[in-house]
Amino acid sequence: MLLIADSGSTKTDWRLVDEEGNTIDAVQCKGLNPYFLTETEIAQIIKKEVAPITNGVEKVIFYGAGCGLPEKVDQVKNAIESVLPIKYPTEVYGDILGAARSLLQGQQGITCILGTGANSCVYDGHGIIDNVPSLGYILADWGSGTVLCKDLISLILQEKIDAEIREDFHATYPMDLRQMLDKIYNKPQANRFLASFTPFLLKYAHHKACEKILKDNFRKFFEYYVLAYDEKPLSKAITFTGSIAYHFSDFLHSTAAEYGLAINKIVQHPMNGLVKYHCQTVPAIK
Repeated sequence: MLLIADSGSTKTDWRLVDEEGNTIDAVQCKGLNPYFLTETEIAQIIKKEVAPITNGVEKVIFYGAGCGLPEKVDQVKNAIESVLPIKYPTEVYGDILGAARSLLQGQQGITCILGTGANSCVYDGHGIIDNVPSLGYILADWGSGTVLCKDLISLILQEKIDAEIREDFHATYPMDLRQMLDKIYNKPQANRFLASFTPFLLKYAHHKACEKILKDNFRKFFEYYVLAYDEKPLSKAITFTGSIAYHFSDFLHSTAAEYGLAINKIVQHPMNGLVKYHCQTVPAIK
């Protein structure tokens, strides 16, 4: 049996499947980004929350945010293999390759992630052939849940948005200024904290101030993460995955149209496509 994981900075979806792709079990745990968690911490989470569903698993394939560098890949691989008794070596890849395999299978095109973070790549049907630097939420990640909500909270705390929205925000999230700043600047995983306000942004998505945040961010996303590629890839399929892409798809489609582009597919979660890829397109266990 095969255990597939799709991990962002906020959550990790695990799916245990047989060789035909039938789901045997599934579980979700927190995000396992190796930039924010140590090898020991990752192993502890997997042992507690994932190991109970892994009876009979032969191989693990893990796609994760933060798994772009060899040392980060080894960190996750070692953590998995230290707690799960498996027959075949664990495979660990970046989440953007997982997104491309899920959405495009053997097709050529551009795949984008818009969730807690942001990323994109050009995929040739076999592997990634181009990828702009992601850089993270401090330097880039426009359109991600982290940056969208950072911009929203900035307007709220500076009282530059309508009073009714500010009042609703403080009633929904009863934290004072000191507590908010402490969470952002002094506590770990500030990106997850910021992105957690996405439901509130969605509630007011069509308010003029929130619309501006969304449109400005999505324009920057396309300019940096999509238009950076030459014209040939832009003529191929353009696909998106992630909670932000899914819930704000209307804004994403309209922004793409501003640049003369069309989005072929938006899915919230890539897991179903990954199961198809590994069990039908290129079986992982032979």
